[in-house]
This record gives sequence, C-alpha cells and structure tokens, in this order.
Amino acid sequence: MHILHMADTHLGYSAYYKTADNGLNQREVDVYDAFERCIDYALETKPDLVVHGGDLFDTVRPTNRALNVALQQLIRLSRADIPVVLISGNHETPKLRETGSVFRVFEHLDNVVPVYRGQYEQHRFDNVVVHCIPHCSTGDMLRDNLAAFSPEDDAYNLLMLHVGVSGIKEFRTGDFNEQVVPTGSLPPEADYIALGHYHRQTKVTDNAWYAGSVEHLSFAEAGEDKGMLELDTETGTVTPVSIETRPMIDAGALDCGDRDADDITRTVIDTLHRRIVEGCIIRIVLRGISRPEYRSLDFHAIREAASEALHFDLSYDMAEAEQELIRQGRLGSLVEEWKEYMSSIAVEDDKEELRDLALEYLAEVSE
Repeated sequence: MHILHMADTHLGYSAYYKTADNGLNQREVDVYDAFERCIDYALETKPDLVVHGGDLFDTVRPTNRALNVALQQLIRLSRADIPVVLISGNHETPKLRETGSVFRVFEHLDNVVPVYRGQYEQHRFDNVVVHCIPHCSTGDMLRDNLAAFSPEDDAYNLLMLHVGVSGIKEFRTGDFNEQVVPTGSLPPEADYIALGHYHRQTKVTDNAWYAGSVEHLSFAEAGEDKGMLELDTETGTVTPVSIETRPMIDAGALDCGDRDADDITRTVIDTLHRRIVEGCIIRIVLRGISRPEYRSLDFHAIREAASEALHFDLSYDMAEAEQELIRQGRLGSLVEEWKEYMSSIAVEDDKEELRDLALEYLAEVSE
C-alpha cells in the first residue's frame, strides 16, 4: 500500500502583525496554504491511506475559519475515497474531559476516522492495521495504551503516536502538556510508527519517523524542507515529500562585543542584502551588544534593508540583566516566561527594547 504520513498542521496558528490581501494574518494563511498543498498532493498521487499524527489544529478551540479549512480539505479526500486517520495531539486535546473535542465533527465524514478519546484503537484497511494512540493526559494513560498495542500476524502494523521521544537524542518541543517516552518504549514489532509532535522531519529508529510540521513554526526549523512522508508498505521505503512554504532564514549571530553601533549597523545591513529573500521570515541575533550601542543603531536603515521580508527579527541577548537576575537567585523562570511571551506577540518598532526594559524592572524589584 501507498500511505501518506503528515502531522502538526497547526491550523489556526498565527504570528507577527502582517496581514494578507484578504485581511487575515499572513502566517495563518500560510499554514492553511501548506495544508491545502498536502491535500493537493494526495489527490494527485491517490494514496491508499492518509494518516495524520496529531495537532491538526493549533488550539483546543479552533476558530470557525480554521475548522472550515479542515473540513474543506478533509471533504476533498473523503469524496476521492481516500481514507484518513486522524489522532488528536496535545494542542487540540482538552484538559477537562467534559469540555469535549472538536474532533467529534469529523465523525460525520465518510472515509475519515478521528481518534481522540485518549484510548488505544485499531482500524483495519485491507492488509494494513492502524494502531492509534492519541494524546494522553497522563503518563500512566500513555503507558497503558502502549501496553495495549497488539500487532496482528497477518497484517502490516502501523502505529500512530503523538509524543516526544527521549534517548541519545531528544525529540520534544517543551510544551507544558507534552508526553515523552523513551526510545526503548517504541515497539520494534510495529512495521512503521507514524509520529507527530516534533516539528522537524526525522527518523528516530529504524521503524519510527516524525513527519514534521507542514510550515516553519519556529526558527529552530529555519532552512528545512517541509511536507510529509510517503510510505510504501511493500518495500518499506520512506520518502520525504516537500511542499512549497514561505522561506524562514536564520542568518546567524553577530558578535558585537568590540564593535560600535555604526559597524554593527553596516554588518546587519550587509547580511540582509546577502541573505534576504522576498517575502521571507529572517532573523539576526546580536551577541554581547551593550545597551548604549543598541540604542545607537540606525533602525531606520536596518528596517529599509529588511523591507522585502515579511518579518525581520533582530534579536539580542540580555546578558547583563539576565546575569544579574541569576546572581540574585530569583525570577530566573520569570525571565524565560517573559521572553517566551514577547516572542509570541506582535509588537511594531522596538520589540527588543521593550523586552530589555521589562528585564531591567524585574532586576530592580528583586533587589
């Protein structure tokens, strides 16, 4: 059989403050477009089965717009008689059972099998048995579900999981509600393990793969191809399938310790001229820059050089303020929480200066 493995579409995700021609957040539109390209590929190649490894949506309660996109694309597969199995991920799984799952709506679609109740399920498609373990609220539930995995001797056994994996290498996102299993817990008797949760397309063990996200959702994924995996059950061949996405470029770090503001400005502009691609998302990190030098940068010239980008992130470390907080032994986690919050919201102009100022206030109140 010919199977397409995708995951982590995160429909409804948005970032930055740029809008598309239709008035929607441009990154939200990018994610919808990437998902549609995956479905286009499926309709062109006509796989025997499509499996989605979780985090179809970015939130437990997706907007009507995100839900509509999901329904439109899944209906296309349904009408083409291409069966789809979806397991829920941590992003769309309610913390309280009584909240209910948005996945219930997919039960009304022909050829679409949603698995979201936190319990192990089996679904057979000809000679392929799909063993499904959706996101589990607790580690005990996950261990119980893994123990329930029962491969069938006369079938190709495909296991679906939405988890991080720990071992010699770590495959996790750091989400507060993620479930992580050791590499040794991935059953070797499964013919193929279709993983979701980790956003980089990766082979974990001989029989386990992360499909990765379909769009770049953080700079940790910058420069990587995005898409799906194509599985041939006869040969065991796993082939990456790349789709077109918005370029994300990490242009690296600039050591600013012995440079003045003019030199730093010139280097940033030169880097932008060399690396920028129209419509891209690009980042440059300034290392060891002093506050006076940062304030003296020619932000107007830098913004002009970055004008072709959808978004330019000029980050810098807050070594002095952060080290002071660490020395005091207080508020260390709050610093990280503030940095994470600032990275998730859209702020025009001097976003980094706002972050810097807040860190100074944190240092003052801890004295």
